[in-house]
Amino acid sequence: MKKFTVILAVFVMALFVVSCGDSGNGGNDTSDTGTDTDTDTNDNPDTATDTDPTDEPTNPTDPTTDEPTNPTDPTGEPTDPTDEPTGPVAGNCTEGETKLGETVCGSTQHGKLYQVCKDGDWEDTEKCTCDPGEYPEVCGYYAQKMWFTSSSKVATIDLAEGWTRTYFHIVQEQEQDKVHIKATYCNIKIDNSMSALLQVIMPQSFADALGTADKESYITKNDDDTFGFNQDVFWEIRGIDPACYGDNPAGYNLPTNSTDPCVQDWDNDGMPGLTVNAKGTIGGNSIMNMVEKSSSVIHDGLISEDGLKIDALVTWTDEQKILFAENKALQGGSDNKIKDESSKFDGPANFIEQVKIEDGSDCAFIVNNAGTIFSPDPVTLK
Repeated sequence: MKKFTVILAVFVMALFVVSCGDSGNGGNDTSDTGTDTDTDTNDNPDTATDTDPTDEPTNPTDPTTDEPTNPTDPTGEPTDPTDEPTGPVAGNCTEGETKLGETVCGSTQHGKLYQVCKDGDWEDTEKCTCDPGEYPEVCGYYAQKMWFTSSSKVATIDLAEGWTRTYFHIVQEQEQDKVHIKATYCNIKIDNSMSALLQVIMPQSFADALGTADKESYITKNDDDTFGFNQDVFWEIRGIDPACYGDNPAGYNLPTNSTDPCVQDWDNDGMPGLTVNAKGTIGGNSIMNMVEKSSSVIHDGLISEDGLKIDALVTWTDEQKILFAENKALQGGSDNKIKDESSKFDGPANFIEQVKIEDGSDCAFIVNNAGTIFSPDPVTLK
């Protein structure tokens, strides 16, 4: 049984499972008035009383107040208003700003306290990044593989069974049984048993556009003293302005028109929504632009005793709308349904496998080492 999520509702199967100023004299220009105040009868301009602008005092006075126009501070240095702190900035930081500090914390002493800026100085808070208490420690960096098995039809053609693998870079913070997760999409690979007819290729720009998702999972203690790992339903609406669905992603209906004001160009390629590539007899060599609505629930998870491995089952949904397709046969999109069992292998058909990796590791490390980090894929895929 495998575990965890980060959502992605993924796209499954074969198809778009995816997708200058004055004279310098303080305002009193005497450089060329014809009334030189020099007391030298020879009118020698190089005397100490000459009013040549180049010999002006460095701190001229304002003629209306006799006050220096650029007063000096107690050290004798001129003050510059632009050097004064403005707004909430004070001291070493900005009021209310937070950052990760250096104070060690947590029941395992593997965490760090967050700090907050108060009155210009950084102060420790009570929030620790890693405090597992009586639960397994699952803070830090993890690699995750999420596997979906689906059945799909495209243009009335049954593409049989399809598989989607999504690789995530996971950073977890822990408060007892609560796990706060930042899950970054690293790479998405899909295939199906009829790939000669149609194969959907997810370009790296697709995964990059999905960015990082903030999620929360929770740990449960089982009757046999093992620990479970679960996550409530997590919705993702891709290629759409979040303001359009607000706090009700489940009830949002995807648009079908590329000119809909809610559609956004998430992968910045000048096309609406997200772009995927199609190959094969049906797909040809074409592109499609899509928006997507997906959900995932992680359940029946199991955390290893040392917290280094998490496996869980996943229940998911996936809906796509094709905004544009070079190949008109693909304009209707795909009908993707979750398969609870695979016809190709024994074991869970929809799962996550999550493995502890060294702190500081990145997506490139996960993708390049997926073959050794995770268990072998249950199906031999390209």
